Amino acid sequence: MYLLRDAFTDTIRLLPLLAAVYFFVSFLEYRYGDRMGSFLAHLHKFGPCLGALLGCIPQCGFSVVASALYVKRVISVGTLLAVFLSTSDEAVPILLSMPRLAHLVGVLVVIKVAIAISAGMAVDFVLHSISISKLKKSASIDATCEDAIKGHSGCCSHGVDKERSKIRALLIHPLWHTAKIFIFLFVMSAALNYLVYLIGDDRLEGLLLNGSIFQPFLASMIGLIPNCFVSVLLAGLFAKGAISFGSMVAGLSAGAGLGMLVLVKENKDTKDTIFIIGLLIGISVIAGVVIQMVSGK
Repeated sequence: MYLLRDAFTDTIRLLPLLAAVYFFVSFLEYRYGDRMGSFLAHLHKFGPCLGALLGCIPQCGFSVVASALYVKRVISVGTLLAVFLSTSDEAVPILLSMPRLAHLVGVLVVIKVAIAISAGMAVDFVLHSISISKLKKSASIDATCEDAIKGHSGCCSHGVDKERSKIRALLIHPLWHTAKIFIFLFVMSAALNYLVYLIGDDRLEGLLLNGSIFQPFLASMIGLIPNCFVSVLLAGLFAKGAISFGSMVAGLSAGAGLGMLVLVKENKDTKDTIFIIGLLIGISVIAGVVIQMVSGK
């Protein structure tokens, strides 16, 4: 019963933020849908910086918001990755509550933000360069954005034209969409809580290959589990000495909290989702291994 209570508590805290983002995006689609793409295309280069700073706030709400915005292609891949990589969920308050480890919180946040910004900007630069190379020499970026907007549709395949009902566009749809996402997050969070309960902390600690160069990879796999409890687990394992600092960074970098659930469910392009998850794992593992080798712990 307490597993359901914890899942409900974790999910209900996201409800105001979920509703806010869906109402806001619905308004943008309805009011500025025909111009939004061209405007945001010029802001993408700064997206990873802002995303990393918002993501480092110790809660997973921004990862949910980032996923919701990315599904609508309002933000770039690099910005989404920056939010995911900088997110630490409950690890920050857990470490702050331990006097002997509190001094590492600042180091952890700075490292994760640096990883998020550099990786996010690098990914956006590469993807943007590839995209530009595929365009005809006579085509401009603005023209490309304009073509994309013409074929743009909102979530659930609804249109963004101004001829549709204002009440349906600005009230009914965001309410219905928020409700569906809330139910999905609650069910999945409860199921994941039960799975972690069955495995147990002690067994997970034994499976982490303490002291091995492969530990950051295993920590990243655990970090991928879309639940806020995972950040608590990783911080606890580090406090016990079961995993290295580099492995904790790898696990927390791969952990996007409930935002990963939203991305998997809402993104209709499965290959794109797999690509993003692959990048997230690769960046997290590399960062963790490098930190572990340099720091020796």
